[in-house]
Amino acid sequence: MRRLPRPRPIVLLLMAALTITLILGGRQLVGQSPSKVLDQDSITEVMEGPSGLQEVRISEALVQKHPFIYAGIHLDKIYELNLNSRTFTADGELWLEWLPEVEALLQKHGEDPAELITLANRIETWDSTFEPSTERPRELSGGRRQQHYHFSSRFYDDEVDFRRDPFDMLRLPVIVELKPLWTSQKYADLRLLPEPSDDNLVGELGSLSGYQLESASFTPYLRRTSNRRGTWYRPHISQVRLEVVYQSNLWPGIVNWVIPLMIINSIVLMAPSVEGTLSDVRLAVPSTALLTLIFLQQSYHSSLPKLPYTTFLDDLFTASYLIAMALFGLFTWGYNTYAAAADDQKLNTMLKINRADMRFQIISASALVLTALISWGSR
Repeated sequence: MRRLPRPRPIVLLLMAALTITLILGGRQLVGQSPSKVLDQDSITEVMEGPSGLQEVRISEALVQKHPFIYAGIHLDKIYELNLNSRTFTADGELWLEWLPEVEALLQKHGEDPAELITLANRIETWDSTFEPSTERPRELSGGRRQQHYHFSSRFYDDEVDFRRDPFDMLRLPVIVELKPLWTSQKYADLRLLPEPSDDNLVGELGSLSGYQLESASFTPYLRRTSNRRGTWYRPHISQVRLEVVYQSNLWPGIVNWVIPLMIINSIVLMAPSVEGTLSDVRLAVPSTALLTLIFLQQSYHSSLPKLPYTTFLDDLFTASYLIAMALFGLFTWGYNTYAAAADDQKLNTMLKINRADMRFQIISASALVLTALISWGSR
């Protein structure tokens, strides 16, 4: 019988790349959202623009054109981080400073400075504090006024992203927003701007266990509301967002998740090196590996909220599942082929099985590496 030509390594690598591309491409197709129906809100978005945030660029023209209030903030400490509920607790102080023209606007609208702002992402208000430090604003030189606030509250993190977990960046925001509707762009167009000296935003107790503080920024935005709030237009509300960025420590993520996963995959990849005649031993490896992978992934997701997407580690788990299942199929084929072979063909059949085992090892190892590279690069 004529022997089929042996595939070259480049062909095996291409097969592995095609397999991983199909896996990750299927993930993108499943994650696509259904098409939106054109309704009244969609028509409003076309006419007035989409809802959401628009970053404000601070310039001399902006300051001259709009009345503004300077805002400053300092976080004393951050604690009780809960990734399942996407919440954290923060204590700190913030202050507002405004010119006489803004004071005239406040008096015109009868606005109490203590009720001028709100913490937009604050939750559990029954067990939190957000109040002015003094009953009345403090008078400064040149007719300026300053109001201090103290807060100790729980906040919702609307920017959490676990796509690269367990090596992700954690962004914790504290959002300060103007409260009255008369401050929106259709009326006073009052702007909240960060004060020029905002270099000390987070205190010494701003560290989080398992994370390293990378940076902190205090940025102004305009938020277009998703509805009209009982008015004839959708207001633009000015806000400033303190965003504290943490980088997860790499070594714990490697020790807790990557190394156990790689140990399981190493055992799976070494299993084809077991002599083909030991079918019982070979068949036990992939089934044991599958069960171990399932328990390991369940333990991993117990510390995460429900996500509409897969994480970097999930993609590695998916590739590991497929490799273990393919290994079980390979061993089943090898056992049946060897059992059905004639006695004088046993040796040739075993050589054929060994060649298939070696090709499987090359393809599987390449698939794992390509999965890691493509998954990380696509996020």
